Amino acid sequence: MKPREPSLRPKGLVERHIDVIVGGPTVGGVSSSARKAYAHSEVQKRPQPQSDFGFTFESESEYPDHDDALVVMARITNTYVRRIMIDIGSSVDLLYLDAFHKLRMTNQDLIPMTSTLTGFAGDAITPVGIATLPITFGDEPRTKILMVHFMVVDLPSAYNVIIERPTLNKQRTVVSTYHRSMKFPTSAGPGEIKSDP
Repeated sequence: MKPREPSLRPKGLVERHIDVIVGGPTVGGVSSSARKAYAHSEVQKRPQPQSDFGFTFESESEYPDHDDALVVMARITNTYVRRIMIDIGSSVDLLYLDAFHKLRMTNQDLIPMTSTLTGFAGDAITPVGIATLPITFGDEPRTKILMVHFMVVDLPSAYNVIIERPTLNKQRTVVSTYHRSMKFPTSAGPGEIKSDP
């Protein structure tokens, strides 16, 4: 008897959902009153149009035989930081405590945080606090500077920082893991950061 080929179209009802990391200030704020105000606020459907750039990723920059995450270098405060992972799947920007200290920051530079972050495995952690720091993407003259609310976490990691969807959206970033690159508009034309080797 020949085994049945798996179907590309699943049959039956959806039985469950599997979610990702949630929590942090992007869901309305740090305090419960800020989250309630956010929940009751009217969300603007479309921001005022800005001049859009067309982004093209060059074919010579294709990397078809890799499955690597997009890992870049950027400037945080006055320090160039390597091992910044670009992750479009979650909603919280993370700064690992070791990197936070290497930026010569102290716990006095943190805003206390009482809520927890929940990971995709259901595990919960309490961040050390929130650090609001400037991050500069790109090289002069095509740079973009944003103030980012980082959740500082005391966990081991192969990365120093993880930049998530809200910051990428605020920057109007287009990410291509296939090209190992991200592009974003600047006042001097399209900016680009390639994956840090």
